[in-house]
Amino acid sequence: MPMEYLRALERDALPLIESDVVNIDKLRILRAAGMVEVQLPPVDSPHQKAQVLYVTGLGCATLRACGARVKIHHRESHCDLESSYD
Repeated sequence: MPMEYLRALERDALPLIESDVVNIDKLRILRAAGMVEVQLPPVDSPHQKAQVLYVTGLGCATLRACGARVKIHHRESHCDLESSYD
């Protein structure tokens, strides 16, 4: 999933070269969404290598928002908020 890959990119030392075509397809999606700055090869190029320059502010904010939702969901699943009015 592109968001998992984006999270991995945020942790990596950038810039980096990506040659896995599956990850390059994810980079195309992330770039179209404005979440990464990347130099992509033409789709029909025999040499599929991309250079990931950085995760954009939008990409970082999206990751923070996704992380907050996961934490809230996790917290809610462990809390019993039902009040007792006996």
